[in-house]
Amino acid sequence: MKSPPGEPSFGLRLPAGWMAAGVCLSVALLSWFGYRAIRESQRSSRLLLERRTSDAADLLVMALSRDMRGVQDTVLRSSQWTDTMLSPPYDISGVVAGAFARYPYPESFFGWRGGLTDSALVFFDRADRPPPWNTPPPGSRRFPVTIHKDSTIASTLVERILQDRIRHGEFSAFEITVAGVPYQFVTRLVYDDDFHEHLAAGLGFAVNLSWVRRSYFPELIKQVGRIAGAREGLRLSIVDDAHAGAAAAESTDSGPLSRRSFPLLFFDPMLVALDRPPDLARGNWAVEVQAADSGPRADLAAVAAVVAAMAGGVLAFSLALTSRAVRANAELAELRSEFVSTVTHELKTPLATIRAVGDSVATGRVTDHETLKDYAQLVVQESKRLGRLFDNLLAYSRIADVTEAYHFEPLELAPVVDEALRGFAAQLTGNRFDVDVEVPPDLRPVRADRTAIGLLLDNLIDNAIRYSDRRHQVAIRAVQVNGTVQMAISDAGIGIAADEIDHVVRKFYRGRRARSGGSGLGLAIAQRIVRDHGGTLLIDSTVGVGTTVTLTLPTAEGAEDHTET
Repeated sequence: MKSPPGEPSFGLRLPAGWMAAGVCLSVALLSWFGYRAIRESQRSSRLLLERRTSDAADLLVMALSRDMRGVQDTVLRSSQWTDTMLSPPYDISGVVAGAFARYPYPESFFGWRGGLTDSALVFFDRADRPPPWNTPPPGSRRFPVTIHKDSTIASTLVERILQDRIRHGEFSAFEITVAGVPYQFVTRLVYDDDFHEHLAAGLGFAVNLSWVRRSYFPELIKQVGRIAGAREGLRLSIVDDAHAGAAAAESTDSGPLSRRSFPLLFFDPMLVALDRPPDLARGNWAVEVQAADSGPRADLAAVAAVVAAMAGGVLAFSLALTSRAVRANAELAELRSEFVSTVTHELKTPLATIRAVGDSVATGRVTDHETLKDYAQLVVQESKRLGRLFDNLLAYSRIADVTEAYHFEPLELAPVVDEALRGFAAQLTGNRFDVDVEVPPDLRPVRADRTAIGLLLDNLIDNAIRYSDRRHQVAIRAVQVNGTVQMAISDAGIGIAADEIDHVVRKFYRGRRARSGGSGLGLAIAQRIVRDHGGTLLIDSTVGVGTTVTLTLPTAEGAEDHTET
């Protein structure tokens, strides 16, 4: 039977219906995939924001912990001072001045030698920010440290420190309120016997907790925010246990929030043995990092219509990019935290010291010849330290192309070693290092670049000095073996753990036992220079015993023979 004129046949309507249904189903499926792709992309963005806030919170807590424990680690526990420096003319004031330049939170240092009495206690205050409970006598201001003995709280400190001395511990830590202002005091106790029975001396510092809340935390928030917060739209805050803001950046939005707790302690609690509940604040403070929300949500229907045909590819591509971004961000956060925490301090410390000395001399506060001579030596020492750090930071770009960076020539090692040691003469003499050098004068010259070998020795000697513990020893020995020269630089320092020896030659890597300071580039630069000279570098170290770095360099004759063959 035929269909009426003008009507499509049933056989045509059925395929058209199935086609329309197929098209509708295809559009629906593509729209659903587009919708899922957008939702997954938004979810991935949210996860990325959460990871950024978490990394920023970890970075801020790490910066806080390292900085707040810095005075205990680098000053109180340092081998740069001895109890004899606490006697007139108080040579320890140089150590205190360096600590004031590097760390903002100590308001005053105090110490004594011999029996702990009110009259034995000596105070070393900031000249630009003296504590309210110490009034230096007129005419005694000496930039950047003022020294005096009379204090209204001397008897209170003596009584409280002697209470902790009964426990024979190495440190005393407590909080007291002075003139209505809460203070935290941290003191290292030095004994002259192995059983900690006889107190010989002590050195401590005071922290104004009100000033910490008002100035220290806000400034630290600004510094870390410039590194890890502002460019990523993060709000960094520090709050106390009552959730009162002590320091915060400008508020952004109600995005992901990461919170990390930390104690308000300007010392390492693991190093302070407390046998009874101390008079310290019990509440924990916290850092909070909040990200801005991902912004207004897109119109899902409109976006789904545009990206329907490529929804599957977009989803896979976005997931791959997100995974790669998360990994890259984690690596960047780790390098950033290590590099910022070490190199920033290493750059600021010599600059702050040089500026303080310059201000003191320029304003006429120092007039006697001996003090001017001491200040000049301090400027020379800090400028050498700064120059060595810049040499390390620029070394990788300088030696990227060996053929252009080095000028190889026959080089006698003995004069280069002597020149390197002269650069550290002040530190070696001041810290009473036992230096043993055995470089035979008839040693064959090596084929090397003089500047590069000098930088290599500077880094190795600096490490030997920096990481020396109680035994101050540095030994440099060189011998000739076949067509090479082997040179060993040894110290009696803290040593390197066996599982870290293969990693310490990487850029910016710092071991678990590494002290504050250093850029993490010294051994990496040394290995690169030795490798470019056709030699080898071996590290042999034992924790608590010391480290020996052995360099093997080809002699000038051996290098020429190898080139000809």
